[in-house]
Amino acid sequence: MVRAATGRFLRTLRLIGYALLPSAGGRGEPTERGEVRRIEPRGIRGGMGRYLDGAGELRLFFPDCLAAAAPFILFRLKREGFSRCRAHASERGLLVEARR
Repeated sequence: MVRAATGRFLRTLRLIGYALLPSAGGRGEPTERGEVRRIEPRGIRGGMGRYLDGAGELRLFFPDCLAAAAPFILFRLKREGFSRCRAHASERGLLVEARR
């Protein structure tokens, strides 16, 4: 139990760190309309705009990340020009939704 909690904490810290770093650019990886993309924290390093669907919406799920990362992710989304940004925390992870 302690090991699982420590892993979630470290994963959340990584996500916060990547959210605070400027994006490094990268190739687009568009998703299907309405699809929720499950990604690792390092996946945002190239910018979150890479994961937009055809309607300009973004839905990312960060497994095993805690709610503490939400303000940092929302900050990053706003810096990248997104609006209607929301984060939903559950015991499985963090779901982030936004629109451009």
